[in-house]
Amino acid sequence: MKRIRSIFVATAPPPSDSPYYELARQWKVEIVFANLIETQGYTLQEFREQGLSPLDFNGFIFSSKQAVDHFFRLMAEMRLELPAESRFLCTGEIVGQQVYQYVQGPMRRRIYAQATSLLGLIPYMRKYPDVRYLYVGGGAAPLQFFEEAQRYKLDLSTVKVYHVHYVALPPALKRRRFSVLCFPTPTSVMGWFYNHPKFQQKDTLVLVYGEDTQRVAEGYGLKIHDYAPRPEVPSLLALLRHLLRSQE
Repeated sequence: MKRIRSIFVATAPPPSDSPYYELARQWKVEIVFANLIETQGYTLQEFREQGLSPLDFNGFIFSSKQAVDHFFRLMAEMRLELPAESRFLCTGEIVGQQVYQYVQGPMRRRIYAQATSLLGLIPYMRKYPDVRYLYVGGGAAPLQFFEEAQRYKLDLSTVKVYHVHYVALPPALKRRRFSVLCFPTPTSVMGWFYNHPKFQQKDTLVLVYGEDTQRVAEGYGLKIHDYAPRPEVPSLLALLRHLLRSQE
């Protein structure tokens, strides 16, 4: 494996005190951050045009913090309160913590955030087959997830709460080759190929966070070098640290 000199992380630059910068100093590597997507929340009219009422469901599925924020914003605008027996299914603790900020009391005990992918939620959903589930998202619908839910005859619908727009990288950054590419979400992979439709991986190492991100990356023909989360590497930052230590 070639010496790692530059790393691209497909997310907005973190605060100046982020441990990412300390990692870069410690290992004398360049870490470049750039957001490849932007989200724009649905208006109340756009949401209502989908013809679904959240009050008709008692199971809500989230795979991103943006989905959580825009969903509860729209709920507040409509002055609606979710059913007391509602369950919240999230792909990962970060998304689960976001839901935790919006719900109170017993609802907090019904936040499930142990799965690392949407497909990983299916076993939990099968434990509660009478729940009407609503997947809250934006952009492309996760077709494989819906096919698996249909296979087990689960009641699953979808609603969008935000638009996804891909961001064009500055020309100088777009032309660069990096030793490592880090993708935290499925849409970040899509944003990369929006900017690099003819991208050839060659000896570039690809790191991903989450099974859904890995599935999308492999769908684009990328070879995954390593992934998170898993017990010894719970985050993308830990995954980068693990990779750099392997160079010693």
